[in-house]
Amino acid sequence: MSFLRLTGDALSFFPSPDQSNAKTSPAQQPPAASTEDAAPIVIETEIPHCCFYCAWCGSPLLLPHDSLGLPFGGPLIRRIEARSIGTVCGTCNHVGVYSLFHGCAGYNSRHRFVAARPHGKTVLLDWIRCDERTCASPLPFFLTLEDESAYTKIHDNATSWLWEGLMCTGGHEIQPPRWVSDAGLHRVPIDLTQVGTRRRQ
Repeated sequence: MSFLRLTGDALSFFPSPDQSNAKTSPAQQPPAASTEDAAPIVIETEIPHCCFYCAWCGSPLLLPHDSLGLPFGGPLIRRIEARSIGTVCGTCNHVGVYSLFHGCAGYNSRHRFVAARPHGKTVLLDWIRCDERTCASPLPFFLTLEDESAYTKIHDNATSWLWEGLMCTGGHEIQPPRWVSDAGLHRVPIDLTQVGTRRRQ
């Protein structure tokens, strides 16, 4: 901190004792670290996540909030608002429907927004439809993959998931999709980190 003092008609500037003591000669200052020896600094930031709790075992399920909206377009042009989403619990393998909106399928007062560090890669695995012919509310089903090798294991893992109790956005019961029992029908999931990026010319 510095002090300003008025001496006669002149304004004088006096440094604080802390600043004057901190100034040392170049010979007394420690040598600067070499840029070659400096390790890169990794900054991990937290982003908003939807925190759902498994309806069977109570384990928290974290899905990045921004990624859940990307398949439906940018925020300014988005016309589809998915009120409920489906995912699988990595602890008990139960598939479930979850929502942050009161009155929608999968809503629970425990579900909330939290700040957390991103992990893995969130993909849109499928739009799952119920058996009700008049229903126009397919359920977007999201999955978080820990690494690239998990892409090849999606079908094998899905056969061990517990599908009972899954409902669409309209509240109708959903049966396991056909690609679970027929590997030939399985589609490549949408990588949400690449949605909206331009291709190189």
